[in-house]
Amino acid sequence: MGINLYHQVGHCSNWNIESYTQDSTGDGLIFSPVHQSATQIGSIASEIKSESFLDPQYYLPSSQKKKLHTYDFFPELISSGFDTMDFANFARKSAEECIKFQLENDFDRIIIPARYFDQMLPNYTESQEVYTVKPFLEVIEKLSVSKPIFITLPLTSHMILNEAYRIHLLNWITTFPEIDGVYLFSSNERKTKQITDENYLFSYLEFCRELKEAELELVIGYLNTEGLLFSLVEDITITMGAFENTRMFSLDKFLNSDDERRGPKSRIYVPGLFNWIQFSQAKEIRSDYPQVWHSVYSNTQYGEAAFNAPTDPFFNQAGLYKDFFINYSNQVTNLGELGLKDRYNTLRSQLNEANAKYSEIAVGIDLELHGRGDHIQPWLNVINKYARRYING
Repeated sequence: MGINLYHQVGHCSNWNIESYTQDSTGDGLIFSPVHQSATQIGSIASEIKSESFLDPQYYLPSSQKKKLHTYDFFPELISSGFDTMDFANFARKSAEECIKFQLENDFDRIIIPARYFDQMLPNYTESQEVYTVKPFLEVIEKLSVSKPIFITLPLTSHMILNEAYRIHLLNWITTFPEIDGVYLFSSNERKTKQITDENYLFSYLEFCRELKEAELELVIGYLNTEGLLFSLVEDITITMGAFENTRMFSLDKFLNSDDERRGPKSRIYVPGLFNWIQFSQAKEIRSDYPQVWHSVYSNTQYGEAAFNAPTDPFFNQAGLYKDFFINYSNQVTNLGELGLKDRYNTLRSQLNEANAKYSEIAVGIDLELHGRGDHIQPWLNVINKYARRYING
């Protein structure tokens, strides 16, 4: 089976929509209420929405973000000030309004939202049931909803790493025969933009495999380029996003903040290195190591325009992200056309080649912390271990 790829939409949603419709990247979009008002969602073409879905984003139910408050179903709004103890009185009404909105916009599935907990709570599942799962399932049954039903499962790295906790979650989800699939993602605090924690990545892959073995459909959200590793799990949907807060989950974007943040330096995605490289250093590789550059980067109209421009692009300009959507989509498509063993062998070969290219670059260029290839060997270790247990065994 192939691999589906959805856009994790964030700020500047038009970039994702334009890339999806004009450049044919991805198979659909995941819309984000914290970034798009209810009116904006309503104005999106019906043919796009019918191949996409809405993430209702109940993660921080007391959020004061203005666009979230344009949705009648949002917990803070519907309860006139969210309170954990009192929300049970509003949960059914919130479910009705949320499902109604999803049906009216004719999304490709119904998403049951969830609250994000940053602690490994012993009553995690019970809390989610009271908060959303049972009220939503009751309304879904009442309305005889025929669309696929997905439950949101927002986790932390500690939950992923704890096998007993994962088994508990899996057993819980499978008690609901109405649920067709899981919209899964995990936060992962780290010092680098790429994940290097082998135990975490391997446990995450195992959990995804376990969910699929339970005959659940699976969407893995908020992925950076480690999403390619998840291609080793059959028949799943992975995601890609523009700004970093769509490629790694954090509650920060649901909080109002008066802090002024300096914009990051622009980066370009280099598929042969499995990484985003600072644009200034990518230019150095392109200029001083042209053979290496041509072996690791696939040119697009957007990349060409960026390199030919008189000044470097800013991080908040569309071009480099549209370049990423094309190159990453191609990587996913190429892997998806292969059987599982060939997919693993190809990915392994490409990661080993990336290691070699990083070594060639290091002869004369010291890449900054986040552009280095420190993630490549851990990724190789993860897929090799996974293949030994589940693919080649």
